[in-house]
Amino acid sequence: MQEEIISIKNEALAQIMGAKDVAELENLRINYLGRNGKFNSLIKKLKDLSSEEKKEVGPTLNQAKQTIDKLISDKHQELIKILTEKRKWFDLTIPGMQANIGHLHPMTVVLQEIKQIFNYLGYQVADGPEIETDYYNFEALNIPKDHPSRDTQMTFHIDTTKTKIPAGELILRTQTSAMQGRVMSLTKPPFRVLVPGINYRYEQVDASHGFQFWHIEGFVVDKNIHLTDLFGTIEYVLGRIFGPDTKIKFATTNFPFVEPGVDTYIQCTICKGKGCPFCKQTGWSEILPAGMIHPNVLKQAGLDTKKWGGFAFALGFSRIVSLRYKIHDLRILSTPDMRILRQF
Repeated sequence: MQEEIISIKNEALAQIMGAKDVAELENLRINYLGRNGKFNSLIKKLKDLSSEEKKEVGPTLNQAKQTIDKLISDKHQELIKILTEKRKWFDLTIPGMQANIGHLHPMTVVLQEIKQIFNYLGYQVADGPEIETDYYNFEALNIPKDHPSRDTQMTFHIDTTKTKIPAGELILRTQTSAMQGRVMSLTKPPFRVLVPGINYRYEQVDASHGFQFWHIEGFVVDKNIHLTDLFGTIEYVLGRIFGPDTKIKFATTNFPFVEPGVDTYIQCTICKGKGCPFCKQTGWSEILPAGMIHPNVLKQAGLDTKKWGGFAFALGFSRIVSLRYKIHDLRILSTPDMRILRQF
């Protein structure tokens, strides 16, 4: 066995001295000193030797292993030195390449700010499903199946042909107002709720419209709630978002789930009221439909309309962000082009 140890040692020394790079040297180390290497195989053979043979072979094997280990270490330092000398000289004081550090999307920034504003007013943030039932999206909001206002929402319907769900009963929600029925049926008033979320409608895409868009639904149910409370809330919130000098105006409108209904317009911040494609040359942008919650909606949720009342509103969130940053086309908000996103 002594001869076998010396033979493996000499073989290893010759191969290590001839190693041309660090990778080759590492393979040699594994081959000879690794867990399944040749020297471990020799160590396993020691158990078959007599005590006298072990006293002779053991030191020889240990010495050979140490010799190879030291030679590998020396050779590794030599290869590293050669590699370093071959590299071109460079100035260590030159600054390195600046890493691209991410930042919050403008929609995230404004959403966080709006949540803080409404938290100050006592609102709780809620979330709901984007795949909604026809009941909560329409019927719970005083919009029965034959109501003409459904035609204006151009709904995306989910295919349920291979399920037990009747056709037309599962949709992509067209409005975050769908959360009104869910919250009212599960929560005892009084409450103030804010529901940010994405909606879907089959609409013509242009500078101020999209088939996928954000709304921030807000609604309050309490005693002695009046239209003036709604107007005060809208003026306060828009003033906090756009500044105290923001010009707004209200116009009457009709929605099945509010009575009376109002539309809120803000003077276009992009053109300063002069008219542009975003505001359709009117100088004003519709930003917040609202109104007093219809008694039928409260009754549908099991609330006593003689005791409870409330108001609801829907912030056009994508438009708010566009007006806040003076973006002339809200489609820019969903672009992946970093040349654009870095500007915010």
